[in-house]
Amino acid sequence: MKHEFHRGGRGSTTVNMRLKNLVSGATMDRSMDSEEKLDDVVLDRSKAEYLYENIGTYAFMLQDTYETLELSAENVGDASKYLKEGQIVDIQQFEGKFIGILLPARVTLQIVEAEPSVKGNTADGKIDKVVKLETGLELRVPGFVGQDDSIVVSTETGEYVERAK
Repeated sequence: MKHEFHRGGRGSTTVNMRLKNLVSGATMDRSMDSEEKLDDVVLDRSKAEYLYENIGTYAFMLQDTYETLELSAENVGDASKYLKEGQIVDIQQFEGKFIGILLPARVTLQIVEAEPSVKGNTADGKIDKVVKLETGLELRVPGFVGQDDSIVVSTETGEYVERAK
């Protein structure tokens, strides 16, 4: 999940890491010598279409088998803020257990609630406002962006990227 390198005296380097258990979801901190090796983890991926959310459970249809799969809110995590019906995502599996989803780096979402733009707000984006997107996510955008506009959002940073073309 996260790592830092620390160079000590006489050329020794340690690596501080925050690791996540793929099965239980628990995290732990660990320090180790930079020469120490870790086992590779093989994650299988399957393409799936997002169908709907129902009381903290997210339903997907696997593209290769057309099987319906339900993942808990814990497995979906923050990705739920960017999911819309019909979207294709990668579902990760570890030892046959579905453990999470991977989104594209950017998604296009429509603004459903926004204060009207004030005359004089130009494309230089110096005035920001908060809007609500079709997924329920609230996001700070430049003042020239209005209701019913589609925008591109980074799923990595959660920030506005640009107006969709």
